[in-house]
Amino acid sequence: MSALADTPQLGMLRHKAEHVRELIGPVRTPPAPVFVEDDRETLRAWRQDCYKRLEDAVLGLSVALPQGTEDYDARKLFEFLVGLRRAIDADPDVRDADGEIELHEMMMRDVLARIERRLLHDQLDDPRAAVDYVLATLERIPAGDLARLFGVSTKTIGAWRAGRPVTRNGERAVVLAQLISYLQPSLTPLGIVLWFDAERDQLDGRTPLQLLERDVASAHAPLVALARGSRGQLAG
Repeated sequence: MSALADTPQLGMLRHKAEHVRELIGPVRTPPAPVFVEDDRETLRAWRQDCYKRLEDAVLGLSVALPQGTEDYDARKLFEFLVGLRRAIDADPDVRDADGEIELHEMMMRDVLARIERRLLHDQLDDPRAAVDYVLATLERIPAGDLARLFGVSTKTIGAWRAGRPVTRNGERAVVLAQLISYLQPSLTPLGIVLWFDAERDQLDGRTPLQLLERDVASAHAPLVALARGSRGQLAG
């Protein structure tokens, strides 16, 4: 179980990460219409205010993480934040003509995605949270398909939907939820189900579901590698 298994603490951290993400975009481009284009002084003041709120939010997230500012991703977030500040200072016309501000915002989002994924996976170490995540993500998928993925009966799916305790296949539920967290950004719910049923050369012609059914523990590493590759995102 993760050291961050306390759900209220994880919820707080995820909220802080979401707040940072919300504050990144407006630093470069104000929500139109805010100011007339030629009002450079007001635009610069507005951008400085946006940056200061972003800086405070990054600091708040970083010190709240278990390793604080020693966390690798927290340090990278600060590094790109400093780069963002320099790009802002080098852009007196408030146009970002060379794209430096946009570049540093993209790098910050990439690091933030890693932090958010870590926090989600920490939360998904709890079988109950894992089941709830899968059921919410695959809400429209028939109970029969969900039962196959979890390796339980449709009756158990109904009990879990009603909030009953997860007393069966908890480890499989955790692995399943983590895999779906990688797949969800790029696949529809139906696409996720099909992913588990598709034979893969990387798995010697077997399907991800067959690996899960054979041995959950040994299936974890190869399936995570496959799911991350399917996701096709830059953040690791």
